[in-house]
Amino acid sequence: MTREAARTGFEQFVDEAIAYTQREFDVARALRNGARGPGKRLVGKLLNDSDTLRRRVVEPELDAYRDRILRQFDVLLEAVESGEGVDAYREQLLSTDSYAEAMRSDLGSSRREAIQEDLLARQRRLAEAVTPLVESSADQFWPAVEAVFDREQARALVSDHFAFTDPLQEHRNAFEMTTAFDPGDVLGGLGGLLGGGRSVEVEYTDEAVRSLRRAERRVIADTNEEIDRRF
Repeated sequence: MTREAARTGFEQFVDEAIAYTQREFDVARALRNGARGPGKRLVGKLLNDSDTLRRRVVEPELDAYRDRILRQFDVLLEAVESGEGVDAYREQLLSTDSYAEAMRSDLGSSRREAIQEDLLARQRRLAEAVTPLVESSADQFWPAVEAVFDREQARALVSDHFAFTDPLQEHRNAFEMTTAFDPGDVLGGLGGLLGGGRSVEVEYTDEAVRSLRRAERRVIADTNEEIDRRF
C-alpha cells in the first residue's frame, strides 16, 4: 500500500490553486471592505504599496492556509492507511481544519457542532474517494489514477473531492477570516511615518471566498483537461 500517489496529486492541486489565488486576490478590495481597528484610517495610504502588502501579509496567510490543508490531508491518509476510518481521527482532523478554526466566535453551540459534523462528513467522502489510490502499488498520482479509475471516476475525484472551498459556500456566514498587521512592521520606514504601532485588522472572508473559488475552478478545469488527455 502507498499513500504517496494520493499525496503528490493532492499537493500539486493545492499548490496550483494557491498560486492562482495569490494572483487573483485583490488587496485593495480586501482593505477597503474589511479594515478595522486603530489603524483603519491609514488604509488609503497603505493602498499605495499594495504589492508590499501582498508579499508581506497576503502571501503568508495563503501559505499558512495551504500548509493547514496539507497537514489535514496527511491525517486523512493516516486514517485511510490505518483502516480505522475518519471517526477515529476526529479530533486530529478538526484541529487541522482551516474552516473549523475560522468559525465565528459568536456561533451557537448547536450550529458549531452541525458545521463540524459537515466538515467531518466531507472528510469521510474524501477518504472513500482516495482509498483506491492509497491501495494502489503506484507511487505517483497519474500512474495510480490510470490504474484504478476510468475517465469519469477520475474526473469525479477531482471535481467532487478535491474542491476544498465547498464549506465556504455552504456555510458562508459561519466563517470569519481575519489578519492583523502593524504598518510599521510591514512597510518599514513608510509605515512608521503612517503610524507604526497602530494595528490594522482586516476581515478578508469575502475576498478569500471569491479568489479561492475562482482559482479552484481554474485548477479543476486544467486537471480535467489532463484527465481527458490521458484517458
